[in-house]
Amino acid sequence: MISQTACLLGSLFAGSINAEEQWLTRSQQILNALESQSKPAWLENNPHRLEARQQALEVFKASKPLTDLSLGADSSPLGKNGQALKVLFISFSLGESVLKGIFEDASGQDDVLLVFRGPKPDQKLPALFAELKRLLNGIDPLPNIVIDPTRFQKWRVSSVPTIVVESGDKALLQSRGVSSLTWLNDKLKAGASGDLGRLGEVYDIAEIDLLDEIKRRMAAIDWRQKQHQAIARFWEQQKFEHLPTAEEDRDRTIDLTITAPRDLTAPNGQLIIHAGQTVNPLDKMPFGLCLVVFDATDKTQISFARQLSCQDKQARVMYLVSALPRQDGWESLRALETAFHASVYLLTPDVRSRFQLQQIPAIVEQMGNRIAVHERKVLVSTTGNPS
Repeated sequence: MISQTACLLGSLFAGSINAEEQWLTRSQQILNALESQSKPAWLENNPHRLEARQQALEVFKASKPLTDLSLGADSSPLGKNGQALKVLFISFSLGESVLKGIFEDASGQDDVLLVFRGPKPDQKLPALFAELKRLLNGIDPLPNIVIDPTRFQKWRVSSVPTIVVESGDKALLQSRGVSSLTWLNDKLKAGASGDLGRLGEVYDIAEIDLLDEIKRRMAAIDWRQKQHQAIARFWEQQKFEHLPTAEEDRDRTIDLTITAPRDLTAPNGQLIIHAGQTVNPLDKMPFGLCLVVFDATDKTQISFARQLSCQDKQARVMYLVSALPRQDGWESLRALETAFHASVYLLTPDVRSRFQLQQIPAIVEQMGNRIAVHERKVLVSTTGNPS
């Protein structure tokens, strides 16, 4: 695992026309987040990690609509100053005229929450929202309306209208067959409490239980197939950092010295670098890495990369590939890691730019207080092995 100090070092390798300002801004950001950051972002491109993250993102996107199902000025009216919440369970089975009257009645009442169980059978959520919007036309302010199947299940609501006055996890009052908020307020003022039973006509719930529907759909998904599809898509969509093959040996050094355009301070206020100060990060801490960069679609480069050695034998060798075979990317990656007895990472645009990589195979390592880049031509013998 790369140390937190190395995170700061990684930030000092930014190089561009505005290198000083970019470096200082990035360094300040990393200093503010050091405690929670385990290694530089440019080392986060292990394909295994990215594939898992992509799957998690797909699941999140599938469930995202559940977080956006509230209407009204305040989507969380619950428990203001310990105030009980008046929850009215409703459905389109009540009829549009009744629903519109309930909406008008609840308008402007922050302690009232109108709850639907879900959309109607075969109805998409956008269509449900459009239907609600039509009924809410001209009502201002909008009442608090949510789709919350969990509340239906919690209070075992099986017909509408049903009223539950909530206070935390307790029901102070319950009734069925009444939807009048005026009647409810009068009852509460009179001290009524408990289950008042059925006081009027009730109707079946026209909408599906959205929670049960989600569970049903999730259970019907072939997750193993989804996993295989996600893995396949990763390599199909992956953008590689292609670099030309070196035609000759070339060596160059990169001076990381910069002049700070403004002060750099630690989160505790301690001044680390003052404006105008010239700094070479390698004077503060060693690079500690030796990067071996090669094209994993080229067998000669793979063989050659295994023979490359770093001058600093104490440096941690890190293998970066500019490309992998798309057809069998995962198998190729596993084979590489087995052959090199080490993790293999994808070369990123950030690393390519920071170390001014132009041709491969190449080695990037520290020499004195400079970064050295060695590009090497692969010589192929008559037996087909690199010489």
